Amino acid sequence: MKTHKIILALFVCAIAYFSPLHADETSDAEKAELEKQEAFGAGFSAIVDDLNDGLFDSFVRAVDRRAMIDQIFGLRLIDQKVKKQFNEKLEYTYDGMIKSGFAVPEEGLKATLLGLESRGDQGRAVVRYDYPDFQFGYHEFDLRLDSRNRVVVVDWTDFISGIKFSESIGRSLIMSAPSKPAMRKLLDFQNVNDRDLFQFGELLKAARDRKLDRYLEIRDNLEPRFQRQRIVVESSVRIARETRKRRQMIAALAIMAEYYPGEPLYSLMLLDYYFPSRKYEEAFLALQVLSDRLDVEDAAMEARLSAAALVMGNAQDASAYADRALEREPGLELAWWSALNARAASADFAGSVAALQQLEAEFGYELGPEALQKNKSYAQLLASSEYKGWRESLQ
Repeated sequence: MKTHKIILALFVCAIAYFSPLHADETSDAEKAELEKQEAFGAGFSAIVDDLNDGLFDSFVRAVDRRAMIDQIFGLRLIDQKVKKQFNEKLEYTYDGMIKSGFAVPEEGLKATLLGLESRGDQGRAVVRYDYPDFQFGYHEFDLRLDSRNRVVVVDWTDFISGIKFSESIGRSLIMSAPSKPAMRKLLDFQNVNDRDLFQFGELLKAARDRKLDRYLEIRDNLEPRFQRQRIVVESSVRIARETRKRRQMIAALAIMAEYYPGEPLYSLMLLDYYFPSRKYEEAFLALQVLSDRLDVEDAAMEARLSAAALVMGNAQDASAYADRALEREPGLELAWWSALNARAASADFAGSVAALQQLEAEFGYELGPEALQKNKSYAQLLASSEYKGWRESLQ
């Protein structure tokens, strides 16, 4: 009897759940969620469009100023005088500070919204930036909606610098006047004597002042446990890059690769070490790690994976990656170069000619024998009937 009562109760609950009233409630919830998703999509797409037009006002307005300052200060033990000066100047420096989170080339930003996902009032977006010489950067944005369903930028991670924006500003404030408690908080170990802490402080000051020689001298005399701290490893790369000392930057990247080989935040930086050093497998893995972290479909990533696969001798995979890149973004120049190289290596000369035609027609190249014979990998393509027939048809 009790069993029958339980079954009956469950049946009644089921009827209630699937009743029109409950269906309306579910429908209202789904409608509200859809409206929020549409608000995220429309709002953030408009911001990205403005960035492409060289306009930063909508982005600056979208950043929650108070929340951003709170994140910058956070639990960091920033010197009170530094905090006071920062707040006093904020009225005039805030817009510039926010804009400093973008590396803008002379020709302006070219931003592509690769993906946006949301749940309720919380959202995440990934944007790719195309730079000269087939370089690419990525930002991962933490977003939310305000009470009027307007997009708010909470913070963002820059994968060229390998750090969150709020963290980069917070660190710079600590470096302005590093106190002992603040420095201890930067380390992931305890039991630091005053002498080592003093040297660590001198290192941070050298980083602050971009005195590379002084910085390297101090760093190389620190204990290994200091040398592998993230702030030290990152600063070594950053200062060398900012002072345009390539040899020192490569050396700093080698240290980064030793201590943090699988860190997606450092993947883009490490490519500048892996490719010149012919560590192609490591470069391929770094790209895969970054791709997994970004978790979006990206033609530029596919094109770079194609290039890495090709130099590893895997022409078949290189062709597959290049084809996927072209499917996702037919107007991406690097995808056509990747396709050309992979097809030429696979002896797909008809496909190679198709890529050459696209590169000439869409991107203005002159790809006659004089231009291609400089690259030995095109020797078979130049000798092929497909290539010769194409050139003859142009005469």
